[in-house]
Amino acid sequence: MSEHKLKTDPTVFQAVACGRKNFEIRKDDRGFKEGDTLILQETKFTGEEMAKGRPLVFTGKTLHAEVRYILRGPCYGLVDGWVIMDVAL
Repeated sequence: MSEHKLKTDPTVFQAVACGRKNFEIRKDDRGFKEGDTLILQETKFTGEEMAKGRPLVFTGKTLHAEVRYILRGPCYGLVDGWVIMDVAL
């Protein structure tokens, strides 16, 4: 089992923290496997804001989520090279 540190937008982080969101859609570039731990690190700014020049700043809040299931593209409209992971805190 591996651990993966992942930057997470503030609104998405909060949705996971309160239990409304139990999945992650990510580029499949880390060899994700069922049983891995995702360490979600909340960022101050969104990815869109950072693409426009805002700095990468972490809030210090983290969540640990276990990967329970992985669906890999290409399938059901999911592009090749991307995954949807079912996660549980």
